[in-house]
Amino acid sequence: MIKHNLKLVRQSLEKAGSGLDNGARAARDEMAMVLTQLAKEEIKGKRGKLPNGQWEKATSGQPPMNRTGNLRRSIRAEKRKEGFAKYSAIVGPTIVYGRAVELGGAPTWPVGTRFPYMEPAFAKFRVIAPAIVRKHLAIGGK
Repeated sequence: MIKHNLKLVRQSLEKAGSGLDNGARAARDEMAMVLTQLAKEEIKGKRGKLPNGQWEKATSGQPPMNRTGNLRRSIRAEKRKEGFAKYSAIVGPTIVYGRAVELGGAPTWPVGTRFPYMEPAFAKFRVIAPAIVRKHLAIGGK
């Protein structure tokens, strides 16, 4: 029976493989977009100038407040294909001071000063990610 249906079996396998690869790519793309957006949303408020001409201070341990918008605009996703149905993305800031803001360590800041925005965004993302994978790979039905 299989001898006579080899062409049909092969076509079915190729279609299933293509669907899996396309679903994995779509899941990666949506997850990268969602995490990028969540990270940008963590940079809240607008820092203004005080009457003395100094910039309003951000609170250590809280997400940074927006001043120029450069940090927010620099958050991007770098997408990669690593093999069949194996995709990845790295999401984060591209601006040079992005790491210092998240983790602390700017030379002029007191020790331990940090303004996390990726960490809280990722915590929210971890709740959403399984549903995105299920949606694109039809895990557990649609």
